[in-house]
Formats: sequence, structure tokens, C-alpha cells
Amino acid sequence: MNTSQRGGLGRRAVALIGALALALIGTAAIGTAASAADPAPSPSNITGTTGTLTIHKHAGEPGEAGNGTAITDPAQIAALGAGLVGVEFSIQRVSNDGAPIDLTTAAGWDVAQAATPANVSVAPFSLAAGTTATTGAGGIAVVPNLPYGLYLVTETSPGANPIVSPVQPFLVSVPYPDATNSTWLYNVHVYPKNKLNTTVPEKTVSAPDGLTLGSSVVWTVTAPVPELGAGDTYTKFMITDTIDPRLELTGLVVKVDGVVISESPAGYTRSGDVIVELNLDTRNTLVAGTDVTIEYTTKVISLGEDGTINNQGFVNVNDSVRETGMPQTNWGPLTVVKKAAQAPNNTLAGAEFTLHETKGGPAIATYTTNASGEIVVDGLWVGNGGVLTKDYWLLETKAPAGYALPTGDAAWTEVTVNAAGENDPTMITINNTQQNGPNLPLTGSTGTTMFMLGGLALLLTAGGVALVASSRRRQGTFQ
Repeated sequence: MNTSQRGGLGRRAVALIGALALALIGTAAIGTAASAADPAPSPSNITGTTGTLTIHKHAGEPGEAGNGTAITDPAQIAALGAGLVGVEFSIQRVSNDGAPIDLTTAAGWDVAQAATPANVSVAPFSLAAGTTATTGAGGIAVVPNLPYGLYLVTETSPGANPIVSPVQPFLVSVPYPDATNSTWLYNVHVYPKNKLNTTVPEKTVSAPDGLTLGSSVVWTVTAPVPELGAGDTYTKFMITDTIDPRLELTGLVVKVDGVVISESPAGYTRSGDVIVELNLDTRNTLVAGTDVTIEYTTKVISLGEDGTINNQGFVNVNDSVRETGMPQTNWGPLTVVKKAAQAPNNTLAGAEFTLHETKGGPAIATYTTNASGEIVVDGLWVGNGGVLTKDYWLLETKAPAGYALPTGDAAWTEVTVNAAGENDPTMITINNTQQNGPNLPLTGSTGTTMFMLGGLALLLTAGGVALVASSRRRQGTFQ
């Protein structure tokens, strides 16, 4: 190869270095850029047939393009950000006119200069099936034994990492020109960085608009809009929530940065679930740091096995999924049994009560004991979150027929309702005292006394007459 040929090849190699560096946008910056006067490596001095690609995956804002060498400076390593474990890449070799590009020849490098990440899947270029690699400890994946050539590297899965701005596909050559030292790198290091979705969406549940079963609660999911990497866009923004079967969805409001964009559940539900997906026009208005909010109203229609109803929301931004907490609304049933105080086995129908949240407060509902002497309240709200009991008051307003209605404080009964399932009600018994009847005469006693007194008087009278007669007879004898 003559001097002019080597010079032309050197210029092409330098041009390719620039093209590959641009393709690696988002990788960490290291080393010093080669000056125009630096000699370039030549394909004629490539040795061997295979090389290694080492991928270093980190979280953070993309920096300058790398140069293929490993970062060894402790300060630069610390600046890389956290290594991301479990990120998957595909590595596909690029072909031209059906044959892998041969980078051991000048012609191969000439063809490679026309390749871009966007056109390598279009004729005359094509992609081989390739291989996959997943980052391990420190966010590192090592792909050994790669035949020399040009490769397209594509991030295919974020693993468990909430990556909101994945690195764009990039091209890398193996070997890679080390223009600084006029040699070749056979272990090529790349440092693609990702922007993570570190937002924390929140979910809350309101107190119900009533206290009995059939009342409504409002669930609110607040999803902060995460920051993207430079030049990236919001390709997806979705909030989903699985509605508990004990709830009935009755309304939904969607807000972006506090502005209502929808006030109907239509189009935002599927199979009983809330699914809110922002369209392109709305996504284009999103600003990092603001909130997307959904507020949906549900009626509590049953208690199920435990009376505790919770829901968790999920926010998906560019396929990065963040979870909300699990707020909870708690309910419990109540059964009141009315009995006769003097005969506890006797239940009493027809007693009327009003239910109150506080003693002396307004009535929530009115109930009457049934033929079994019971009031069955299907469900009462007891609290949210970890609050599992609530005190209520019953005021007896009408006693069963033939029983006394208590008055004053005695008419009020406090009951503590526990969160529980529909078959495990809080039970309370309230007794009534039977009314007294009118005073009846003591049968036979008054008449007998009168007869006894009259008889005694007659006897006394008769006795007195006999005594007088006897006295007179005695007086006549002495005379």
C-alpha cells in the first residue's frame, strides 16, 4: 500500500471514528479527542479475528461520546451514576449486500461510513440475528468472541429498572480505532446511560359521602411527570387501576397540571378497570415536574369477606412503571337484637331506632326490628387506612307494643362497629322492660272482711242481749 493510499485510508478511519462517536451519543466522555495531525490506525495492522464488547450501563444524564476505552479514573467512575443490573441488549452484526461488513479491509470501512442506526435494517444493509447480553453486577455486560465487524446495539429490556429514556440504538465497530495511540481496541467499552423515572405517584381515598353501604368514595391518583433525557419525548403516559369487585365505578375526572381534560369514565375503562392513556396531543403538552391526576368515584356495593377494600394504581411512562401505595376504605356490618328484659329468650319486633354518628347528632338512618327482633345493617363505614373501628349511637324512638320506651340517656346505646365481612357482624343486644298493667282488686279479700266485721258485730249484739236477759233473771230470783 503506497503512502497516498494509507493517507486516504487514515482519513476514512478518522471520519468513521467521528461517525461512530456520534452514534454513541449518550455514552460517557473519557480521554482526549485526537487532533487532526494524529496518525490514524490502518486496517492493515489489525490482528486476530474476534474481539469483545463491554457494555457499562448507568443511570444519569447522557454526556459526551466515549472513545472505546475503559474509564479508570475514580472521579469519572463516581460520576457515572448507579450501575443498572438486568438491562438487556441485542447485538446484531451489520451486513451489506448480504455479506457481513469486513473491517479488516479498506473497502469495508468505506461501506461502514454510510451506515447509521436508522438505515442498517434497510437494503443494501441488513442485520443478522445476533446475540443478547444482560447487565450484571455494576451494570456491566461482557460480550466476547465477536467476529470483527460493525454491530448495531439495541436496548431491548430495562429489566426491573424504571428507565424512562432508554438509550437509542447505536453502532459500534469491533475492533474500534484508537486514534490517540494509532492502534486498535479489541475490547471495546461503551457507556450508554439512561434517564430513570424516579417519580413517586400517590393514591388516596376520601371519606364516603354517606356512612352506610351504597355511599360513594373518591379515589385519587396523582402521577408526577418525570424528566426525560435530552431530545426524548413522552411516547406513553398511562394510569391503570383495577377496580375491586365490591366497588361500582360511577364517575371519572382526568386533569393535566390541574386542568380538566375529561369528566367521563367513557373510553377510560375496560373490563371494570380504570385505564387512562393520554393521546399524542396531550402528551406533547406535558411538562416535567407537573402532575397528571385522575379522580374516580365508586359506590361501595358490598363488603365481601373482610370489609377492607383497597386498590393500587400503576403509572406507565415510556414503559417505565411506577406503583402507588394501597389506600384502604373499611366497612363493617351491624346486627341489633331486641329482647325482653324479664325473658331474654323472647325477641321483640316493632322497636324503632335512629342511627347517629354522635350522641345527639343528626340521624343517619331509621330502622325497625323485624319479626325476629333484629335490625340488620349491611354495612357502615368505620374509617380509612389502619382505622378499623368506629363508634355509633342508637336512639330508641319507639318501643315494642307492651314494653316501656326508655327516656333520657337510657334511650341511647353506644356501639363500636368493627371492620369485618358481611357474615361477621358486630352484635349488640338491647332489652326492654314490660309495661305495668292497671291495679286490680285483691279478689275476695275486701268482701270477706266486711262480712267478717258484720258477723262479728251481730255476734257481739246477740251476746249483749243474752247477758242483759241473764242479769234480769238473776235479779228476779233474789227478790
